Amino acid sequence: MRITILGCGEAFDERLPNTHLLVEAAGQTILCDCGYSAPRQIWAHTDANAIDLVYISHAHADHYFGLPALLGRMWEDGREKPLAILSQAAVLDQIKDLLEYGYRTLPSRYRFPIEWRAAKPGEAVAKDGITFDFAETMHAVSNLAVRMRVDGKTFCYSGDGMFTKQSAALFAGAGLVAHEAFCFNQSPVHADIGGLIAMAGEQGIERLALVHVQRDLRREPRRIHETIAASAGAEVTLPEPREIYEI
Repeated sequence: MRITILGCGEAFDERLPNTHLLVEAAGQTILCDCGYSAPRQIWAHTDANAIDLVYISHAHADHYFGLPALLGRMWEDGREKPLAILSQAAVLDQIKDLLEYGYRTLPSRYRFPIEWRAAKPGEAVAKDGITFDFAETMHAVSNLAVRMRVDGKTFCYSGDGMFTKQSAALFAGAGLVAHEAFCFNQSPVHADIGGLIAMAGEQGIERLALVHVQRDLRREPRRIHETIAASAGAEVTLPEPREIYEI
């Protein structure tokens, strides 16, 4: 598995693009989240028509408002290959509305079929050799963390929110977890960095990538690096845009 973290920023960071990443595995390319600043990063990095599946963790603008532009360019580029969109059933309905609001009548003219796949905790989704499992986190709106498994390798992406007992179990033993790490203070809607690193050690996670860090902390990351240096267990990193991980 090859994971490229194209964006690692939070919702309102003027320097870093919204958190989104590409997963290449089993001959497939998966995009995890697509916020309003994501399309330019994607277009600069790869041919977006190579994307086979888009996973949307939750319905906040910095995680899915880039979809109208991304799919609009796929249409303009003449894409005909099917595209799968995987998210919670209620979010899929919002995405359909968003695509129409973004560019009126354009979705009816896509030349590529869209396969709408619903994500639900406790129900695995299989797609072209990759198995997806889900667990809820604690966030302001319903958010599902996802685990992807293929050929004995596991990658997890949190979306947003404080980890729960269920999502921590989902991450157990993963080769890499990219997790929202917004702050140091305990929060009912965001993961705290110290608690997150401790959880990674307890769950036997091999590597933990801290993403979606609050913009002021990210600009002055010394405290984060000191916390990482003092930690034991999982290898912890603070990635930059376009950083690549291999599992």
